[in-house]
Amino acid sequence: MVTLLVAVVHVDAWLQSSIRGLEVHLSGLFPEASRFSGRTGVPAHIKVFAGDPDNEHLIGFVGSTIDVEPLERGYEGPIEILVGMDTSGTLRGITLISHREPYGYFSIELPEFAAQFVDKSVLDRFRVGEDVDGVTTATITVSSATRVIRKTARRVIRAHLADPENE
Repeated sequence: MVTLLVAVVHVDAWLQSSIRGLEVHLSGLFPEASRFSGRTGVPAHIKVFAGDPDNEHLIGFVGSTIDVEPLERGYEGPIEILVGMDTSGTLRGITLISHREPYGYFSIELPEFAAQFVDKSVLDRFRVGEDVDGVTTATITVSSATRVIRKTARRVIRAHLADPENE
C-alpha cells in the first residue's frame, strides 16, 4: 500500500511540473480558480477547478496551441498561445506565451488581438476579416494564430464532450 501511495504522489508532482511557469498565465485566464490540473488528455490540456477541496467543480480548460497536432506554424515557426475556455465552449481569453514572428510585436502581441477572443464561442468561424479583426497587415502571423486558436479550442472542448466521465 505504501508503494502505491508513493506512486500517486509522484504522478501528481509530475503532472504539476507540466504547468510550472504557467501559473500566472493560468490565473490570468481563470482568476476564480482554486486549482489547475497538470496537462492531461488528448490533446493535452489543463483542467480548471473552483471551490473548496470538499466541493470542487470543473469550470474550464486551458489548451496550449503547441499541444495540438499538426503543429500550426506562423511566418517564422510555432506560436504558443494558451487558450482558456469554460465547459460550454466559450473562450475566457488567450495568452501569448512565445513566438518568433518578425512582426508579432505589432500584430499578435497587441492587447486588441487577444481581447477579441474573449466570449467567443468555439462554434464561431474564426475567420480573419470576418469575425476576427486582422488588427494589422501581418496577415500570415494573424491568420496562423487565429487558425491555431480555433483548432485548439475546438479539439479541447470536443475531448471534454466525448469524455464518459462527463455524462
